[in-house]
Amino acid sequence: MPQPSYKLSAVLSGHSSDVRAITAQGSELLVSGSRDGTARIWERVGPNEFAQDKVLTGHRGSVRVVTVVPPTTENPNGMVATGGEDKTGCLWDPTDFTQPAARLTGHSDCISALAASADGTTVVSGSWDSTAKVWVDGVCKHTLVGHQQAVWAVLVLDDGSVITGSADKSICRWVDGKIAQTYSGHTDCVRALVLLPDGKFASASNDTTVRIWSVVGGECQAVMRGHSAFIYTLAVLPDGAIVSGGEDRTVRVWRDSRLAHTIFVPSTSVWDVATLDNGDIASGTSDGLVRIFTQEKTRLASSSEAVHFAEANAAFMMSKKTIQDFHPSMLLERDRLSKPGEANEQTIFIKSGSFVEVYQWDQGSGKWNQVGQISDAAGQAVKKMFDGKEYDYVFDVDIQEGAPPLKLPFNATENPYTAAQRFLEKNQLNMDHLDTVANFIIKNADDVTLGDNTQQSYADPFTGTNRYVPNQNGGSGGAASGGYGDPFTGGNRYTPSGSSSDSYIPPSEYVINKQGNVGAIIKKLTEFNALVAQDAATTSLALGEAELQSIKGIELLGDSSFSVTEDMYKSLLHAALQWPKDKRFPVLDLLRLTIAHSRLPALSQPNGKDLVGSVGEAAGIFEVLGNTSSSGAVLSKLNEINLMMGVRALANGFATKEGADLVWKNRGRILEALEDSWTKTDNKNLVTAVSNLYLNLAIAATKKNDDDSGLNVLSAASRFLNATTIADAQLRLINVFGVLSSKFQLCKDSARILGDTTIVILGVNGGSDAVKDAAKRVGGFLSA
Repeated sequence: MPQPSYKLSAVLSGHSSDVRAITAQGSELLVSGSRDGTARIWERVGPNEFAQDKVLTGHRGSVRVVTVVPPTTENPNGMVATGGEDKTGCLWDPTDFTQPAARLTGHSDCISALAASADGTTVVSGSWDSTAKVWVDGVCKHTLVGHQQAVWAVLVLDDGSVITGSADKSICRWVDGKIAQTYSGHTDCVRALVLLPDGKFASASNDTTVRIWSVVGGECQAVMRGHSAFIYTLAVLPDGAIVSGGEDRTVRVWRDSRLAHTIFVPSTSVWDVATLDNGDIASGTSDGLVRIFTQEKTRLASSSEAVHFAEANAAFMMSKKTIQDFHPSMLLERDRLSKPGEANEQTIFIKSGSFVEVYQWDQGSGKWNQVGQISDAAGQAVKKMFDGKEYDYVFDVDIQEGAPPLKLPFNATENPYTAAQRFLEKNQLNMDHLDTVANFIIKNADDVTLGDNTQQSYADPFTGTNRYVPNQNGGSGGAASGGYGDPFTGGNRYTPSGSSSDSYIPPSEYVINKQGNVGAIIKKLTEFNALVAQDAATTSLALGEAELQSIKGIELLGDSSFSVTEDMYKSLLHAALQWPKDKRFPVLDLLRLTIAHSRLPALSQPNGKDLVGSVGEAAGIFEVLGNTSSSGAVLSKLNEINLMMGVRALANGFATKEGADLVWKNRGRILEALEDSWTKTDNKNLVTAVSNLYLNLAIAATKKNDDDSGLNVLSAASRFLNATTIADAQLRLINVFGVLSSKFQLCKDSARILGDTTIVILGVNGGSDAVKDAAKRVGGFLSA
């Protein structure tokens, strides 16, 4: 007989933004942490009711993680530990939550993981700075250095060893501060770890799997699949069942390595889950709420609250990408609802006009419950009206609790960033939310085949189930060189080298962007090739089947057997140089990746031009960017996308010795084309790409021991730094000053004149905490 389904028990409302963290103590107390900068203590006041008891306000910025530290002789009441984007951990005495009893300082970036030992003597923190720290009595005993990217998850075992999971896809066990074992198997960022009652542990990843591991042997003993998007969190029930939550708006329960329960919530992201001693499950979600689910009838939510939850679930609009293995052939007619389900919590899809309704079978009540609607599974034949215009999508966006949702219109042929900017401007919202809104669109508006409006085709940056956006850095993939890893995707988030001390240690490794969803990019290239072939004016420029097949070999990128072939590179160059400009961006993106993984592009000249000349011509770096810089013209959106791809490709030239030598040989031509380019565009990604190329040129100058060329790079970087307000670019350019000044006295003397004042100002008013920190360190070095 199947176990009863989990049903709503309570909803805890108080946070004003995403609940990023949740933990439980026993069955009577919960601690939550939120993007609103607070942690909150909730105490049970009834079978299905919790009340907010305390608000903890010790962090500056988002609270990312919370945990409960068990009692010790010194702290008989135990402690509550919180960590956040202000790089600090706070330890709170339950008898006085007015201020932290102690702070854990030493990380140089956001604290993204916390765990405590069973005896309460040890706390371990993980950070975006790629390290974990072991704290005993508030003092750092070990700094665990070995991961190449952000540490997203930590565990403390009974024997005192520590397990860490990272965006570099690896899991490590540490004994006395040193790596004792590595666990390999995940293919993307490791986001969560949990210790199991039988002494094993489980991990969860952006690769949508949960895995069970033997601690000592290191074997992966089970792989559990069911989630259709990133998994962010794990917990374990008293009976040993595993609970997971993620970006597919579900909480899932796994028993004996099989999916036992799926709980849908009316929120895009399940950021964290926790289990109570009575077997209930708590979730923290992106709508700012904590929800508790139970199998026990005596703890069920009131009928009115249950109805409200069911209605919210039924009305929740989602993309077919959030449904595992969805296919249009799975659509059923409405009369299927008159028949019982084949198993408890079975999910079916009912076509309803231009939408698809999602239903889940509840064995206990003998009813089908609607748990969502899919806006993109039945096609977009029916347009939606907004402000007198037709759109493929009109999303409801909740900005403030209690206020009516705002309407976000979007057409499938638009660049999502353009639609996001229009939405923010229309509603007078802060542009800091641009990436958030654009990613919301990307996630919820599925791919649509390009129509006849080909003049806008360059602004359709989508492919397949994993959306390809050319003005982003991409999803999972190879790590960026030098350990500059994006804490969310395992990709190329840039953080300056150096310690948390006042001394400045300049970056010494090139920043290489190896990120990219290769399958999605190739799908877009194939689609564009068909359009090129269909147009009578360009049909002769289309790639043949043999050329396409050679390019599709790039799908093996990252495999040990992969190599860039002459035919592959020649085919890419043909498309990059011959295709219409509005079809080139996926080709340029693949060139960027091949350049990062092989020296062949730097050695080959199939069209009589070297790598720099070919990429420069295809992307318009020398013609468009160079002429624009001198003429004062503003770049078009089409040129911005191609230029961004081309500049990234040149920066990736530094991935190999041959490529670095070739780019360095052409440094004068490149610097001339880049001059003042940052004044011709407000495209954040292009500006950041240009700053990244400057940083790699600066590092190359130190490796070549060329202070004269270094001074040329420094001079341009100083003008760039004075003009830009984009934080990512500021960070790289500050490090251009640090790299060159650390190596050459000539550059240090010049830096004091060219940028000293600007760097001092950025130390106070920089675009991010990372910019301020870097400016203070470099400024201190320059003044020394």
